[in-house]
Amino acid sequence: MDLDLRKQRILSAVVQDYVLTAEPVGSQILVERYALGVKSATVRNELAELSERGFLRQPHTSAGRVPSDRGYRFYVNRLMPLTPLGRPEAQRIQQTLLSVESEFDAILRKTCQLLNQLTKLPAVVTSPEAPDDTRLRQVFLSPTAADKTLLMLLFSTGRTEHRLLPDVALSATEALALASALNARLRDKPLSELRRIAQESELPPVELAGRVRLWQRLVRELVQVMQSITENTPVFVEGTRSVLAQPEFRDVERLSQLFVILQERAAMLELLHHEAEAELAVRIGEELGRPELACFAVVSSPYFVGTRERGSIGVIGPTRMDYSVAAVSVRFLASTLSELLTQLAVSA
Repeated sequence: MDLDLRKQRILSAVVQDYVLTAEPVGSQILVERYALGVKSATVRNELAELSERGFLRQPHTSAGRVPSDRGYRFYVNRLMPLTPLGRPEAQRIQQTLLSVESEFDAILRKTCQLLNQLTKLPAVVTSPEAPDDTRLRQVFLSPTAADKTLLMLLFSTGRTEHRLLPDVALSATEALALASALNARLRDKPLSELRRIAQESELPPVELAGRVRLWQRLVRELVQVMQSITENTPVFVEGTRSVLAQPEFRDVERLSQLFVILQERAAMLELLHHEAEAELAVRIGEELGRPELACFAVVSSPYFVGTRERGSIGVIGPTRMDYSVAAVSVRFLASTLSELLTQLAVSA
């Protein structure tokens, strides 16, 4: 599958021009726009050979060439420039994320928005699946009004969960006592044991014997929260309208296929799946394994809390995407998100 240097330069030029213009690329255009150092006839012969070898395809007999999946793959593996984000841009993104409230979902949503802004492609972030070693770090109870109480749970992944409990009236002293008792029983217990322990905690400690019903209400809320985070991993999607600017999606059927995929949680989890220890995954066209996705590509990366992988971040778009911008942006935001979530988990 190797190509000589001239063919590599021509393939790279075709990819870059097609990404920029969305128009098939001919030999004369390549000679005029790129310093290839050869005549149009030579470029035409090279284009023909690249097409015969499956790196390019010709949409119409009289048209220029466009990259095939194989051509994109060679470009991504061998030719794609990876220019890091400029320092001012990198610092702006980091400061933006640091300024977000420490609520977990808000951080993931903002990360998604930033990735969409950088790539102009739909961005996706999966919330961490809750592995068995996830631990409950802290239970907080706070009276918010005369008849309402806020329940907040902080987990070792940095994730927080909130529940506003109507018709639960507590004084500050009572809230502190109940939270302390719940923490004494549940703090630092792994998620695999939390539901069992909570369900077995029907009765409060002796000093709270007069608040049995309230205690049981709080325990039910805790069990529901833990069931929710083990069964419903959120997927955040931003920038679905970005694809409307892409000429590929003037085809209504193709556009509807993308929107269906973006709305299916299971489909997005599958698309962002990557091989173990892969820092960056780029899957193009048929590599996605679904015929209806043959005109799409996905660039994704895992993010971590500490040393443990917790979720994925990525973009989905047409195979005619700027893979260099997508790869640099995804990798940078995955790294930045990992650092932030690790800091939150350590300080919890």
